[in-house]
Amino acid sequence: MTNSWPQIRGLSYSTIGRTLRATVHGEAGDSTIWFGPPDRWRVVGTDGTPRYIENETDEYRLREDGVAVHTSKSPNRMVATFGLSPTLLFRAHTLWPMPGPMAHPQVGAPGEPLEVSIRGRRGWQIEFADLRGGSPVTVVIDAETGVTLSWRQDDRWLEMSDPVLDEDFDPQLFVWDGPTVETEEQLESPEQLAHEQKMREVAAMPPTQFGWPPTEVHVSALDGDPLSGALESTATVSSIQVGVRRWLTEVGEPEVSFMLDHWPSLRRRVIGPWAVELRAFSAITDEDSDRILSSLILPDPPVSPEAVRERAASREAELREAAVVEQLGTGRKLDDHLGGDGGASLLIRTDFSDDELWRTVVGEATAPNDDGYGNQFSANLLCIDDPNNSGMTVDQLLTRMGDGPPFYAFIADSRTLTDPEHPILAVDNERAEWGDGRGRTVRIIPREMWGIENNLSISNMDFREFADSADDDGVFRGFPPSPPVVTIMERDDLIALSASNLSTPALVRFAEDLAELERAHAVIHEVSRKGLHDGVVQLEDSENEIRDGVDEYLAASSRDGICHWGFVQILAGHWSLVIEPASGRLEAAMLRKYSPPSSD
Repeated sequence: MTNSWPQIRGLSYSTIGRTLRATVHGEAGDSTIWFGPPDRWRVVGTDGTPRYIENETDEYRLREDGVAVHTSKSPNRMVATFGLSPTLLFRAHTLWPMPGPMAHPQVGAPGEPLEVSIRGRRGWQIEFADLRGGSPVTVVIDAETGVTLSWRQDDRWLEMSDPVLDEDFDPQLFVWDGPTVETEEQLESPEQLAHEQKMREVAAMPPTQFGWPPTEVHVSALDGDPLSGALESTATVSSIQVGVRRWLTEVGEPEVSFMLDHWPSLRRRVIGPWAVELRAFSAITDEDSDRILSSLILPDPPVSPEAVRERAASREAELREAAVVEQLGTGRKLDDHLGGDGGASLLIRTDFSDDELWRTVVGEATAPNDDGYGNQFSANLLCIDDPNNSGMTVDQLLTRMGDGPPFYAFIADSRTLTDPEHPILAVDNERAEWGDGRGRTVRIIPREMWGIENNLSISNMDFREFADSADDDGVFRGFPPSPPVVTIMERDDLIALSASNLSTPALVRFAEDLAELERAHAVIHEVSRKGLHDGVVQLEDSENEIRDGVDEYLAASSRDGICHWGFVQILAGHWSLVIEPASGRLEAAMLRKYSPPSSD
């Protein structure tokens, strides 16, 4: 039999004031939580490490380094939390308080209860309207204990498993005696301090005043006499949450903040010098939207539009300059970025003769560049500008980097600053068994820094691929353009090509492999025979690669001039083709196929 909402609500109220321990699951992961009403909390991760501790007077938020950020609690203190709070489960009864004149429910009338199962526990699922204007809220109340097993709204969710009520908690659970810093010490970043200052200034601004908000009235019957019609009731008045943006029309519309960005826009209007916009999740009639906007009381602009534009331009220039200074890495210490996870691509200044040239090099090296296909990329460099590195050589840098990470680094030395091309020195720190050998260098012009940095940082390419493609003066100025495409051959075209020459065992084998392929495809390029020949000559012997037709391939590519070239992919390998341009006859085919090592 399905319980009624008053019965389920009473079961929920039975948990008020009782201790509760449970495992909480959510988008942020799993954690075990101890809750001792009204304000004692302990949150522990799956690895047993505390994340959060709170008692009557203190709050501790644990950082990844094991140090707790401490805050002394006070009635006037506001706490900003990110993500979903476990109070949505542990104190869900506050969403539907006992009816009465002082009650302020956060959800509307309940839907019909539905029996469901959450992580193996039977419960009652109820859906409510969100009185703050959001999507419906769905909760599941445990049929046995009355605790809230699940809370869900849109794609946000929390679930509870293994709830235990009425344990006698050790008071030491809610005390932290490890390393601690005060909240004020934690808030040292310039970004955080600037944001706090801005929010203080925003709080002091003249507000947008509302003359009329839309309201909803929720009436609850307390007692009465059905016979006579006598009735005692309470009424709760709540307002629908709306958002209103204002900006000076002559200055232009600012970007929407992330707090209001996902709120649907309902109405816009110009009121005096201001443009205003109404946003809300709740359905509001056009008549009510107009009534809200008409009721707004807006302050006088703080300054003229001309003054706003001048100050905005000045502020933008200051922000750009601050970003450049931060990017230059002035005072940043090299040793702080060696070892660890090696996630940074370091550009280390070793010449301190000209600050403006250093700024020019950094700007050019980190500027967005087009890859030739309409895509913009930039080098993600962490600059080190510390005079202690003045004159540092490659050998000295390799000594400081040790075995890495990092496995590569970039140096801005005297040649970088004085050469008109500003070539940056790239240094390979890869271990010999992984790469070409530690200490290899190549210079990179700034506009090509995005390519080597982006690819080395994700191990998509090897250092040698850039070093081998440097010009004769040792400077990499970009890879040569792809050879021109002559044609694209499909399976039938390739079968006809293979039939044009079956004079060697390798060519016969190519024709046989081709016949077994359901699909085959080759892009044919015009290339120099010498380039093909040199590439094969430089191939190293490999016990794990089968090769066939190498001698014929070398003979065909040893002549002067151009040829047509392409390759056909097969399982675990490919066939490289040399085609005579004038006749279209297949001259040679070379197989390279991976052969797994023997298990003997």
